[in-house]
Amino acid sequence: MSTFQEVKQQQIASLYSHNPAVTTIIEGQMYELPCPMGNVSAALLVNLPPEFPDVPPIITVSPTGMRHPWIESDVVVHDALHWNASQVQLGKWVHDIIEEFTQRPPARKGGSGANGEGPASAEEGYGHRPPPPIPSNTSAASATPLALSMAEYTSIVSRSMDELEELLSNDVAFELFFNSLERVQNMKTVQEELRNGNVNLANKNLTQESSLQQLRDQVKELDGEYRQLRAQFEEKEKQQNDAFNRFSPATMMTRLKASIHESDELSESVAQSFLDGNLDHDGFVKQFRELRKVYHIRASKLERSQKETLSYSI
Repeated sequence: MSTFQEVKQQQIASLYSHNPAVTTIIEGQMYELPCPMGNVSAALLVNLPPEFPDVPPIITVSPTGMRHPWIESDVVVHDALHWNASQVQLGKWVHDIIEEFTQRPPARKGGSGANGEGPASAEEGYGHRPPPPIPSNTSAASATPLALSMAEYTSIVSRSMDELEELLSNDVAFELFFNSLERVQNMKTVQEELRNGNVNLANKNLTQESSLQQLRDQVKELDGEYRQLRAQFEEKEKQQNDAFNRFSPATMMTRLKASIHESDELSESVAQSFLDGNLDHDGFVKQFRELRKVYHIRASKLERSQKETLSYSI
């Protein structure tokens, strides 16, 4: 955060620290504080210009039409309220104004005092909250309207009270005045340029529609080819795993146990044939010896494999 923004945030923080009841109207720009003025329920609007704190805040009084030495055209203006951002805290500054109006309540213009009795002046027709401040020429040096350029400020100050009343009460007149402002016209020009830019961009995108559709078709075709190749790969991978499984240690152990049992059964059947007299002595010895030899070789391999498996597991 820049030093300018840091100082601005410190000033806004002081507004909260010195005044318990602060309502945020526009964050960083406008705040409202209750300000008792005798029997009148009033409030202060704290307007922070974009250049704040280098330029002073603008304090307006609500309701409008209040009379006090510190109030001029609904704006708080007084020599004692000299603004210096390096020496003055916004919260203390506003608190001093509230203290002044609490001790010496302003009176309504055309009324009999702070209690607001008596006929209401025409300036009270704006409603509870005053319009943006329009200081007189004498206060222009110390209070510049919020976010107004010099040309806009001059166009407002140069108007009579009747013309200002017309702007505030007649929507058509206000609309014409608003649209005549240079800043508004520039904004409309920018909006038109942005709109035209968006239209041009949309038209450019539409010219790419056919090529985009071709790319989509190519992607769809490639995706179908990929899925086909993927299915072939998975089938071959399954065949490979089945082939590997036939030579896995567990499968080899199972097949070795079956062959041992088979050799044992064959040797026992040869011995039984000899006992039954179906096989002579020489034939029995030769066959039985070969079968038992195979049996013991397979049994030895099984024992060795089981020992290796056990050592690996440990």
